[in-house]
This record gives sequence, C-alpha cells and structure tokens, in this order.
Amino acid sequence: MYSKIADDERVNFSDRLKSALLASKLPIQAGPFARAFNLRAAGSAVTPHAARKWLAGEAIPTHEKILILASWLGVHAAWLRYGDAENAELPVPTIPEALLATADLALLKDILSLPASTQQLVREIVDAFLRDQRGATLRSDKRGARQ
Repeated sequence: MYSKIADDERVNFSDRLKSALLASKLPIQAGPFARAFNLRAAGSAVTPHAARKWLAGEAIPTHEKILILASWLGVHAAWLRYGDAENAELPVPTIPEALLATADLALLKDILSLPASTQQLVREIVDAFLRDQRGATLRSDKRGARQ
C-alpha cells in the first residue's frame, strides 16, 4: 500500500541525516557510514544496504538506532526522526562523537575492552608521554625566548 505521508517522512529523515553528516564532515556513502556507525552501536550493527536505504530515503531506522545516530552526530533524536523545530536549537547534552576520527574511536574502544589494570597502565604511559612532551615544549619555548 502506497502512502505519500510515509514516503515524505522517509525522505525528510534522509535529508536531516545527510545534513547532520555534512555538518559533522562525515561521508555520505553507505559503506563508510555503516562502518563508522557500527563502531558506535554495540550490538546494534547495520549493513551497508540498510545504511544506503536510510541515506536514500527508503527506510527509517529503529528508535534505538536513531538514538545512536543522534548521539554520534550531536543532534537531538526528535529532530533527526521528526524534524521537531522546537528541539532543534536546544544544546545537546553530549559531545558529538563525530569529532573523533573512526580510527581514534576504534582505539578508544580497544582500550576500554582491556582489563581495568591494563587500562590504568595505558593511562600512566599516556600521562608520561604528555609530561615529556609538555616538558620538551617548555624547554623549546625557553630557548626561543633567549634568542
């Protein structure tokens, strides 16, 4: 059964999704989009075919997937799904994961999958590198000040 309203909803959702992807400087290609989504969707993965349907306005994801998309893209779920103008301007309570490169997000997930003691060791190693880098920066700043 054909429904103009349902077709319009799917197309409007697709337009909002593509708009949010563009604003976050993310690809609007089904394969890369699906891979990036799946890194953020623990247990709720999508196929490139499903992602293509979302982007083409042929389907709307489940509520659970809309919540993941909204969090990732830094938009409100109500706006993404319905185009709710009232909520479009409200601040989003999370930092958009779109600011993280896919490789960076994969690294973070790998670290989080390690045992707590190993995570602590990684934290200490990163802290040591940061202290060393900051010290090197301070030393180079002092050399530049003397010249």
